[in-house]
Amino acid sequence: MTEITQERWARLREQRRPHETIYELAADDYDTELIGVSDDGRLHLLLAIDLAPPSLPPDLQGIQVRILESEQVWIDISSRSHHEELLTLVANKVLYAIRTEGRDPAISVERTIEDVRAALRPLTPDLSASEQIGLFGELWVLSNVLFPTLGPRVCHLWSGPESERHDFVGQGVHVEVKTTTKSEPKHEISRLDQLRAPSGKRLLFISVILEKSLGGDETLADRVDDIREKLGTDGNALDVFDSRLAQLGWHEGLRQTGALLRFTFRNVHVFEVTGSFPRLPDDYVPPLGVTSIKYSINVGSLPSLDVSEVRQILAMV
Repeated sequence: MTEITQERWARLREQRRPHETIYELAADDYDTELIGVSDDGRLHLLLAIDLAPPSLPPDLQGIQVRILESEQVWIDISSRSHHEELLTLVANKVLYAIRTEGRDPAISVERTIEDVRAALRPLTPDLSASEQIGLFGELWVLSNVLFPTLGPRVCHLWSGPESERHDFVGQGVHVEVKTTTKSEPKHEISRLDQLRAPSGKRLLFISVILEKSLGGDETLADRVDDIREKLGTDGNALDVFDSRLAQLGWHEGLRQTGALLRFTFRNVHVFEVTGSFPRLPDDYVPPLGVTSIKYSINVGSLPSLDVSEVRQILAMV
């Protein structure tokens, strides 16, 4: 039986032209099985079927199972390039079940995914709902607000996992991210100095609003994959990013549990913490014996910065 190997994936990548999707037969004697690399760099195993199954297995460690319909109905098993080894394992197990054991393609895919899921079942605890909400917001901001200006070095500035005062710390600018699933941009401030700009530096406050629902667009796994894809081959930044994730309790086993919440991004606003921004006065001193203070702010009525203003400030990081 012709196996799927990393060398075959590499050869397809080399043969693929920019913005092109390329496929080849998984084996010369089977025209109902294809492997390929799509224009976005994803790796695919396509299996021809007569009818789409009533349900598909949930995503596994970044591996997705979808239905493609054209002149032929296909089961499409795909992953991004950094999950190549796992996709290769799954693809070969599926092809063995179809070719050697004579199993139905759809059933083979479902059973293989479940077998691998069971083998990878995590031994570490799940992230709580509040931890997922907060982490999702930080990752969204890292990818969509900070990365376009700062590039991969933003991973080195991500200080939230170190329990520092602010989530991102640069030489000239600090950034604090707060995320909520409420209908209004109300956020809890958990430290007395959290909305204080360090001496000689500027402080940005980023308010992220999400909707949490079973039909949400993304999970934490999608956010993690998005950033890893953007970091590409910057091994140093990838190592730092993965280390920070681990500090916050992320582990790859979370992908195959039912613990990951689904979110839909609703809105983001960026403010500079200065002037009339709602916060305790910088010179506020709590009464003797008060060791911590938590309070809530609502930024819904404040004017936010536009994209050009944010990028101008971030250029000082």
